[in-house]
Amino acid sequence: MSATDILFQPFASPKLNLPNRIVMAPMTRNMSPDGVPGAANAAYYRRRAEHGVGLILSEGTVVDRPASRNLPNIPFFHGDAALAGWKGVIDAVHAAGGRMGPQIWHTGGTRAGEGFEPGPIDTPSGLNAPDDPRGEPMSEEAIADTVAAYARAAADAKRLGFDTFEIHGAHGYLIDQFFWSGTNRREDRYGGATIGERARFAAEVVAAMREAVGPDFPILLR
Repeated sequence: MSATDILFQPFASPKLNLPNRIVMAPMTRNMSPDGVPGAANAAYYRRRAEHGVGLILSEGTVVDRPASRNLPNIPFFHGDAALAGWKGVIDAVHAAGGRMGPQIWHTGGTRAGEGFEPGPIDTPSGLNAPDDPRGEPMSEEAIADTVAAYARAAADAKRLGFDTFEIHGAHGYLIDQFFWSGTNRREDRYGGATIGERARFAAEVVAAMREAVGPDFPILLR
């Protein structure tokens, strides 16, 4: 077997079976007007399934919180119109024999694109970077509401027929901002001197999403 042959072998686990090990990574496209994916989005992902991608992960699609996105045409993963659009996407991918999961995220305190003002910002400590003020520290009520928004997105992903979903916990977005001491300077239970303490928010998100989909639905965390 060559070094790359394994990529073309099936992958099987108790929760997810794939025809091969090639995964299409999420790529922000900013091409969903008003946050609603349409026929063009469905066709885009269907083509990837038709050409044999083992697992497709969607572009980042945001939870139901104010300012959860930093560009105007990033898709929502909440609301009747957006969820109907995603239903069209997953149905098209399945019709082509593919497997797919949405990437669920919140962009946190990252700077918005030029000319786009998303509104009140969610951040752990009012920072986008250690010396870059952005927004206000999240209250515990805001944190609880955000965790609940992630859980609703998980339940909707399963209900719509997706095969998995990926939680975006990297690249300086909201969950990642809780991990780092430079952007998480909280003195409550969501902060602390160690990564284990600062990971509480992420752990609560994962636990809430797991409860929403049950023990047998596969969850990915980036």
